[in-house]
Amino acid sequence: MRFADILRLCMQNLSRRKSRTVLTVLGVIVGCCSIVIMVSLGAGLTEQNKAMLKQMGDLTLINVYSQGSAGNAMMGGGSGSGSESGEGAKLDDAAVDSMKQIPGVVGASPQMPLNYAVRMSVDNGRYYTDYGIIEAVDMTQLSNMGYEILQGEKPTKPGEVLAGQYFAYQFMDKYRPEGSNYRQQPFDMGDGTVMQCDASGNCEAVPADQVEGAFFDQLGAEVTVSIDTGDGTASASGVSGGSSGASVAGATGSPDTGSSGTPAANTLELKVTGTLKEDYPKGSSTSSGLLMDLNQLKEFIAKADRSAKKTTTYDTALVKVADISQVADVEQQIRDMGFGTNSSEQTRKSLEEQSRIIQLVLGGIGAVSLLVAAIGITNTMVMSVTERTREIGIMKALGCYVRDIRIMFLGEAGFIGLLGGVIGCLISALVSLGINLLALGGVSGTNIWHAIVGGEDVSRVSVIPWWLYLFAIAFSTAIGVISGFQPANKAVRIPALDAIRNAQ
Repeated sequence: MRFADILRLCMQNLSRRKSRTVLTVLGVIVGCCSIVIMVSLGAGLTEQNKAMLKQMGDLTLINVYSQGSAGNAMMGGGSGSGSESGEGAKLDDAAVDSMKQIPGVVGASPQMPLNYAVRMSVDNGRYYTDYGIIEAVDMTQLSNMGYEILQGEKPTKPGEVLAGQYFAYQFMDKYRPEGSNYRQQPFDMGDGTVMQCDASGNCEAVPADQVEGAFFDQLGAEVTVSIDTGDGTASASGVSGGSSGASVAGATGSPDTGSSGTPAANTLELKVTGTLKEDYPKGSSTSSGLLMDLNQLKEFIAKADRSAKKTTTYDTALVKVADISQVADVEQQIRDMGFGTNSSEQTRKSLEEQSRIIQLVLGGIGAVSLLVAAIGITNTMVMSVTERTREIGIMKALGCYVRDIRIMFLGEAGFIGLLGGVIGCLISALVSLGINLLALGGVSGTNIWHAIVGGEDVSRVSVIPWWLYLFAIAFSTAIGVISGFQPANKAVRIPALDAIRNAQ
């Protein structure tokens, strides 16, 4: 028999018992929908976890700290780990250079915060803050380390610095009455609105284009930095000697000068040339502080505090890896050098493992429904063989090959699985779209697009990748063929004469 003849017979036999065929296909549809929707919910959870990790900052960044330093406490998370030998090594320029040679590392830099009490002022002291944050890195490694400049450009001259994304929100306006002399940092809600709070703590979501900005434009601002070295016992992290000073000289005095009687050596004039994108793993300077060149900060400390020894070691350093898959290996090599490390790798692995387990559980639940559908297909095909025993005998008597009879029954079972899989995938796509639209807040052109393809700031609840559709259809078809295998074998084993004598 030609393939076209076999296909025509399959369609005729399936349409002969329409009700039974429809009910069997319906079972496959339910099973296919179950497995696709369940797996899509697991994939949606994975997408949400990735979005959450992305908000945490650069996942290819490793924080390195010397054993027993304050950096260990500063990094503080459960994903940190120390050297396996328990012996600390000296975190200096030579060690950082060695880290740059590790395969997979694209950049490395010491990180040195200014741990003196700091006052900053702008516009001749009109805007001021006593909570200034200043950190320093090797500016030659800035682009390698993945720092993103939202506005402006990289510093090229002494006295030029980069400001964190919300740096200007740290400042108060001395000419405004108390309670309205500062503005809190806004919070992006991710839906086109920004949460804005007043000085009294009353918050409301407003459109992004209506949010109140800081009191001044930080790009191009000239910032006067004054530090208090106290009695000479103050120090910067990574600089040998002393403890933090108590307060900025003149902090309780007039904000016009920022410091009353502060020596000129303790004052630094800086100009903001660019705004950094907030990235917490790289330090608070990307959010609310200033980032300056490492050598420039060393020179300032040596000039302002003669009791501070010239730094040769650091408490912390940053290492940038080319790909997230290389983070674990690079971390291990750094620990073998005698340093402690901290990164988002452990958190990422935990979330991935959790998502994988949830997907397997949900997929298993859906597979049970498809198993029930497979039993229905088997039952339908067994009934079909029983009802068509005489027809099978006549086909054999006329010289029909046994393999053609087997192919005919397998084709019928496979077509039931194929039809159920295709319809099930179409219904699953509509259900997934509905779930995502409900999560996004309603039906609109933008929401429909985001519900289907996602977006930069969109986390879908249900995600059906293209391969899942192909897998579901192929799996449903395979289930149909496998379910029809036993009935097909039963059909070909019936003797021709016995089949013809059959009264049915």
